[in-house]
Amino acid sequence: MEKCLNDITADELTSVCDLSALFFTPKEISLQMELRYSDVIEAMEDESSGFYQQFYKGRLQSEVELRKSVIKLAKSGSSPAQTMAMDILNKSKVKMLEK
Repeated sequence: MEKCLNDITADELTSVCDLSALFFTPKEISLQMELRYSDVIEAMEDESSGFYQQFYKGRLQSEVELRKSVIKLAKSGSSPAQTMAMDILNKSKVKMLEK
């Protein structure tokens, strides 16, 4: 039985963060946690919802860790990592111009 997102507990919100840190999509998380997908879709459109905030917190935490690894390898001389680091830098510049 699917659970209503309004009934989600603090521990379950932590699970949302953990699953999104592993790059699962909102749909995959709703299936895994047996949450009503229509509620999840609505929550993902509301930046103030706990689901939305925990989802992006997890993804951004993992992205931070990955970027640190790439930068460290790039500074150590890894050519593929240097290419990845330059790509990250260039995408960041584009994002900054869009805002």
